[in-house]
Amino acid sequence: MGQPLTIYSGVNDALLSYVPISANRILDVGCGTGGFGEVLRNEREREVVGITYSSEEATLAEKRLSAVYCADLNNFDLTVLGRFDCVVMSHVLEHLYRPDEFLMQVRSILKPNGVIVVALPNVVFWWQRIQFMLGRWRYTDWGILDRTHFRFFDLYSSAELLRESGYEIVMRRCDGQFPLIKPLRPLIGKLGIRIDRFTSELAPGLFALQFLYLAKIANSSAIPPIHS
Repeated sequence: MGQPLTIYSGVNDALLSYVPISANRILDVGCGTGGFGEVLRNEREREVVGITYSSEEATLAEKRLSAVYCADLNNFDLTVLGRFDCVVMSHVLEHLYRPDEFLMQVRSILKPNGVIVVALPNVVFWWQRIQFMLGRWRYTDWGILDRTHFRFFDLYSSAELLRESGYEIVMRRCDGQFPLIKPLRPLIGKLGIRIDRFTSELAPGLFALQFLYLAKIANSSAIPPIHS
């Protein structure tokens, strides 16, 4: 596998609230340039360790995170990192050959009451469905059909991946934007956000761009509180 074609510097804001407020040691898998972890560190004093496949991203992330490892997750032994209160995997699992095996390995590095926070893209998002109906499957440098994706998920297969890997889903959110109100957003303000949430939950297969999960090891004790 070669270096990623793009440098990821974004922050998945929708996922931030799923990280428990009491999590002191956090692993950000696929940390990019460290933006997500930096937000968590700025909230309060905590240790955030990052992993990325890109040496360029790792160099940038080192300035923001407590520690950064440059590694191929398809053959990396996570146990060398110690144990964590929370493991974040934002748009990472779809890049792996065997995301189920990786998730099972993550279980071994979670502390008691530890949780995972996961975001997965929706391959049957409405715009993508139109492209499929037109007979188009075009890989891109980023997005749902990122050319570095090995696996693709919808609402049901994303949840199934977690459950079959030994996790219990505690919270789930379908996150997207309702397309018809885009020109009106500056005028309707927060109403647009409510419409987005309503339509994404009402018809997640159509309108959700990503599925967000908070999960714990199946049959483990209760999780610590998350952000309100």
